[in-house]
Amino acid sequence: MEPPSSSRFWASLWTFIKFLPYFCGLFILGLIKGVLLCPWACLIMAIGISALILGLWPMHLIWTYYCIIRTRMVGPVVKLLLLVAATVIMFLWLIVGIPGSVLAGLLYGFLAPIMATFDAVGEGKENTFVHCFVDGTWSTITGSCTVVRDLKDMLFHSYFSIMDDLRFQTPPGGKPYEIRIA
Repeated sequence: MEPPSSSRFWASLWTFIKFLPYFCGLFILGLIKGVLLCPWACLIMAIGISALILGLWPMHLIWTYYCIIRTRMVGPVVKLLLLVAATVIMFLWLIVGIPGSVLAGLLYGFLAPIMATFDAVGEGKENTFVHCFVDGTWSTITGSCTVVRDLKDMLFHSYFSIMDDLRFQTPPGGKPYEIRIA
């Protein structure tokens, strides 16, 4: 393996300098698209996720308590501790989930168009000039809707399935987990 020659270094430096305006132009275009689409994506995600959290929270609270009380996996003392911990977690879910949905909407709405702008000039793309402007616009909006739909599926279907598994499981060896109070 031979060391790099100085002519190779200067050629690499010249390639970098030629690429820099191209990169800056794409970055500025991505920033403009991000600023224009960020409010819409944030609005979709913040309203959708917050509505899911607030709308399903009472049912999640009731179903969590019911499943903890009805499970045969743990004894009464552990159930009491789980009920206290579940109460804290359920209220933290409200406190963190709603501002988190706004933050997620802001980040996704701003960064997705920037990433799509750079992806538009990748290998194998035809008509890259048009794709630089078009890619990341409608896909950011539909992506925001997809995030809300996927979260709905998780909160509406998966959560209840997991809690049912907890409720119907039997402890190994037939003896529930318990903490003894002496």
